[in-house]
Amino acid sequence: MILVEAEINGDPVTLLMDTGCMKTVISAQAYRAKYFMLRTAERDLKGPGIVGESVSVTLELRLANHRWVGHSVSIMNLDHLNRVLGTQFDGLLGEDILREFHSVRIDYRAHVIELED
Repeated sequence: MILVEAEINGDPVTLLMDTGCMKTVISAQAYRAKYFMLRTAERDLKGPGIVGESVSVTLELRLANHRWVGHSVSIMNLDHLNRVLGTQFDGLLGEDILREFHSVRIDYRAHVIELED
């Protein structure tokens, strides 16, 4: 697993890089959206990925020296996924952000990604 430090709406978050995720997902807890009564996301037993309820919102996202204002993300309850994976993260960094870069180099052994403009 590769965890990436970022900010949403000025608050620090830790995102799990997920190259198979089409859209970035932020946990309801990290978004501070206690009023979203979302059932927890779980692994999809029929194939790869997760299933669960979500709400689409726009927010400000910062990653390294890049900033996206009004970026659309999905808000989901990721509590179960955190427990299953045995780590704590605030969301999934999806392909919608990764494709903004010219190249993305992943060093799994060092748990590092390099994002090139």
